[in-house]
Amino acid sequence: MHDTPHYPLRGLLKRLIEPFATGHGGRVPLGPDEWETLRRQVPFIATLTPEEAERLKGLVEELLGTREFVGIESEPTPGQCRMIAAYAALPVLELGLAPYRDWRTLVLYPDTFVPEHEWVDEDGIVHQGAMPQSGEAWERGPVILSWADVVRDGAVVVHEMTHVLDAGNGDVNGFPPLARDHSAADWTRDFTAAYEALVEAVENDVPEDQLPLDPYAATAPEEFLAVAAEAFFFEPQGLREALPAVYDHLVRYFRQEPHRRAAAIATQGTHLPHEISA
Repeated sequence: MHDTPHYPLRGLLKRLIEPFATGHGGRVPLGPDEWETLRRQVPFIATLTPEEAERLKGLVEELLGTREFVGIESEPTPGQCRMIAAYAALPVLELGLAPYRDWRTLVLYPDTFVPEHEWVDEDGIVHQGAMPQSGEAWERGPVILSWADVVRDGAVVVHEMTHVLDAGNGDVNGFPPLARDHSAADWTRDFTAAYEALVEAVENDVPEDQLPLDPYAATAPEEFLAVAAEAFFFEPQGLREALPAVYDHLVRYFRQEPHRRAAAIATQGTHLPHEISA
């Protein structure tokens, strides 16, 4: 989700604290033991080439040194921050951190949170409601995550960071900034066709196991992109077979070919207690 909800003020003043760490030129170096622990806890790292893994490590160190990690109820532990940073670094492994320029803060809840949302329906009627969330990305604002959901499925981090990338064109609408040689018309045509076909399938009650993506992708074009990004990185062979045009566009956008790493990659951490202390 990317709507701006209303949050209780309690705890949010913690955003004023200093960033997670400073004093290393915008980086927090990971020692050998810290890096090895992170490799054990985040399954996708094992699928990277040595060169990719080293780039990921550098991005994690930079994220830890330049972004603010704020906890609700308790401050995030260094281990929690490292794990989240690893998943956040994956989409920009070949892009660098420039696409994250408008994202500065990560707010971490201990479990699923229930923000209030306001929206306007097609008749112009304003509605308000509270919906449980595992993650949210505010336009030009913080990314908000539930630690319990990150532990269950690290792909939620990639989902929300895809919304951050999507916002690079000034709006979250399923159309992120593309390279000059990447046809915007082709992207729009192929993503629109795939999205509309999914919406039709969901409306016709096609069984979920016969859909190319989780049905949540049918709720809006921006959610289609974020769910497709999850599949791209963690179920690449399935996405490549079900939606080849979408997969090819994401290969060009992210400059990665996850299907060459593995057909599917686990997103639930291993050797991972509920809370990481170091």
